[in-house]
Amino acid sequence: MSEPTGLNAKMAEVRALTDAKGFSSSQERIWEMLALIHTEVSEATDAYKKGEGMEKVGEELIDAIIRILHLLSALELDADQLFEDKMDVNWKRPHKYGTARGG
Repeated sequence: MSEPTGLNAKMAEVRALTDAKGFSSSQERIWEMLALIHTEVSEATDAYKKGEGMEKVGEELIDAIIRILHLLSALELDADQLFEDKMDVNWKRPHKYGTARGG
């Protein structure tokens, strides 16, 4: 079996870290993992609102990505395939799809 690449490689790295640091990846924690993703995005929003540097905003967004990758690993999903499939769908959508105002 070949080594994972792309998002799957990052997902494996995150899983190794979370396992090593004692953070469970059990199915019972899915709701908590989802809430933690939301928390990191909220922290990025708050940093931006407070005028903190873009590095701080980016750090919080990376925390959200790490938490998403952890959840994807707990769900035993193929992050690379999901990304490719979703991007394929999105490229086929019309300009400013799903918006009535703004966007």
